[in-house]
Amino acid sequence: MNIDVKDIPLNVAYALRWVRETHGSNRGEVVDEMIRLTGIDPTTASPWCSAFVAFCGYAAMRKQWPLKKVAGCASLFDDATAKGLVFDKPAHGAIFLLWSETKKRFHHTGFCDAEQPAGHWSTIEGNTNDDGSVDGIGVFERKRTWAPKDRFIYPWLAA
Repeated sequence: MNIDVKDIPLNVAYALRWVRETHGSNRGEVVDEMIRLTGIDPTTASPWCSAFVAFCGYAAMRKQWPLKKVAGCASLFDDATAKGLVFDKPAHGAIFLLWSETKKRFHHTGFCDAEQPAGHWSTIEGNTNDDGSVDGIGVFERKRTWAPKDRFIYPWLAA
């Protein structure tokens, strides 16, 4: 059996669809562990979408995961940019970064899975909900469309 390296973190992400915040906003046993992996104190109740990406990548590939374990979308973007892994087109297995015109920064992240009809993409992401919030209650499968300033990280291209 051959497993595509793009599927390894995705498989971990999909296995975590049961994760929910259980102790208030941005808190819970599993959420706290995801945040702790990035070196942040979970009692700060920090948003955890980037921590989810780091947790999935590190759980799947450990030291072979090419990205830093960071808790913020801006830090994730900076690390991936420095490594030449940021692109403007989605792809299966890519990490998406949503741009906020209001905040003038990336403000949410998760994994792209597959292109769907009408330009939608299926995703798996943490700190969202059924409505697609960027500060939700758990790990959910979503369908998203992309804006021109959204970006995509291809971790499988790391040397």
